[in-house]
Amino acid sequence: MFTITVLSLCFLAAISCKIKKVKAPLITGLIWYFHIAMCAFSVLCLILLFSGYGFKGTYTERVFYTLYAGSGIILYGLTQQEVSGKWVYLCAFYGFPFVLIFGLLLPPLRTLTVIAGLGLLSDGEMKRYPIDDDYALQSNSVDIIYRYPTYSLVQDKYWLFEKISGDVVKPAGRLQALKMEKSGQDSVHLYMNLFDEPGRIQRYDTTISLIQ
Repeated sequence: MFTITVLSLCFLAAISCKIKKVKAPLITGLIWYFHIAMCAFSVLCLILLFSGYGFKGTYTERVFYTLYAGSGIILYGLTQQEVSGKWVYLCAFYGFPFVLIFGLLLPPLRTLTVIAGLGLLSDGEMKRYPIDDDYALQSNSVDIIYRYPTYSLVQDKYWLFEKISGDVVKPAGRLQALKMEKSGQDSVHLYMNLFDEPGRIQRYDTTISLIQ
């Protein structure tokens, strides 16, 4: 909800600025600095993602992406319409909702548009289950995109970063209960109660290595 709420408010603010033809050079300049900073953080998040790392926190990257896109939408509302590279760049942020609407109106693109929209705009449901001071098991689920939650191993690294190893376990069901017991210093045993498709409860036991 955070992503959709922020982007919706930014979109409405941009429309209001366009209708009222707001001219605020100082505020526009400050938002540009903020936008560039969020762009730098977003690029860093992508680099870390491809390297298997990320900023600490479950939704930190999504916050950076959301503020980057939201500030771009507001800047479109504060920028005078003119044919320039800057204006075209800002149009990409403001025009994204219209692209989604256009995709929903075309039956061949409807399914792809719904999946893309959910993936980009939905925060999903993310939970962390601490193993010890340095490790945690993270579950991530987005309805329609994922049939069952995906699980990652999160390792506390350095000052602001953490290492994320995806798909460490692949249970076929939705988690009802979880118990974890460390086996030595480099592995943990998982006891999981799952709901399968017929609605039955199944047991899933496995051991994963903490050294990925």
